[in-house]
Amino acid sequence: MTTSRISTPRCPLRPDDPCSLCQPGANGPQDCGLVYLVMDDPELREVYAAQLKQRRAARQQSSIRH
Repeated sequence: MTTSRISTPRCPLRPDDPCSLCQPGANGPQDCGLVYLVMDDPELREVYAAQLKQRRAARQQSSIRH
């Protein structure tokens, strides 16, 4: 007998949070209008990439300290 786990999709714009389906009609990040707008706009995508890089660096520093 195998048990399956139901995974909760993560919001790519708020990586620490689950997808809260904040956009009406969205079933997850794959069809979220807000995610689409951010990823489709070159300037917003650049800001998003910079923030993601900062989060990863901070997480790495935190793991080094422990």
